[in-house]
Amino acid sequence: MKLAPTFLAAALCAGASGLIASDDAPKSAAPTGTEPLDLSNLSAVTAALRSVYLDPSAVTDSKLNEAAARGMLGRLGIGAKILDAKSAAARNGGPDIAKTEMLGEQIFYVRLGALGHDTAKALDAALGPVPCEKLNGIILDLRFVRGDDFADAADMAGRFVPKGAPLFTLVGAKRAARSFRVSYEKPCTVTPLIVLINRETAGSAEALAAAFGNQQRAVLIGGTTAGEAVDRVELPLTGGGKLALAVAEIVMPGGKKIFPRGLEPDVPVKVDLALERKLLLGPDAQKSLRASMEPKVTKHRLNEAELVRALGADVVVDKSKVKEAPPESKTSAPPPVDKETRNENVKVEQPADVALSRALDILKGLRILRRN
Repeated sequence: MKLAPTFLAAALCAGASGLIASDDAPKSAAPTGTEPLDLSNLSAVTAALRSVYLDPSAVTDSKLNEAAARGMLGRLGIGAKILDAKSAAARNGGPDIAKTEMLGEQIFYVRLGALGHDTAKALDAALGPVPCEKLNGIILDLRFVRGDDFADAADMAGRFVPKGAPLFTLVGAKRAARSFRVSYEKPCTVTPLIVLINRETAGSAEALAAAFGNQQRAVLIGGTTAGEAVDRVELPLTGGGKLALAVAEIVMPGGKKIFPRGLEPDVPVKVDLALERKLLLGPDAQKSLRASMEPKVTKHRLNEAELVRALGADVVVDKSKVKEAPPESKTSAPPPVDKETRNENVKVEQPADVALSRALDILKGLRILRRN
């Protein structure tokens, strides 16, 4: 692919604008990358690179075209991305419902594996044995969930939002706007709803969470979402990859947008993304949720010195086997003993699922308030 000279030169100047600065310029005037470019020197920059640059192999047509393409994609951010053949095939490969479990006090937990055409029906089947009116709460886990069709998000939203409620509008510069409303007739509108989100909640899953928040139907707990609530077109590339370009974005009633900064939760929870991936997608993901809400710890055996230090004056030892301490230490008080000291031999290997624990706390609090 050979790029037009004007585009190539503009991309080079865009990259150079952050590298060339005058010694006399004030430090506060550093370029931000958003200033208009002066295009009068484009040809001079290109000619100088080709004639005198130290490494001629770095400024060939192919290298400069590659740099220009990378600069363009970097400038557009998540609005334009190249998908290799492997990642394109792996998307949306999970089951509609990845896990369900009934927790104490009639709280139903359901984690989606993907958001697709059949996910809403799969949720109906999962909820079937337990009517919504008999539940004290539902936790819908959208962490690591993405989807590409916003009609699927509207279908899912209809299970919890009354019929006719406005959800969101898909708006593009060169496409007619498309609005989505709830069309489902038997929603579960009364049961308290908690939605868990994180940085890899993307696409139509973000729009679903945003619709719940906008309708004040659910409390969103976790981390800021991916910011990819956009409709994309995918253009094939040589080698099996695809160029994915955003052509329309989701706009909430009132004008709020998700792209590109993401959707912020109502209750932020700082958790390492790798830890959440291990908890939800690792080999122990199908174990009981009770185990995931408690830290996994290991203990090592205390030696004699550690035992004496931990127990202080409470320990009884054979003085004939203990070397006498220096005189100044005889009058010194034993070190204070508290829970932290006594438990310092405990090592936390795997922290609990903090977001899920926070969701349960909120639902239990709501149940207590309703009783009063």
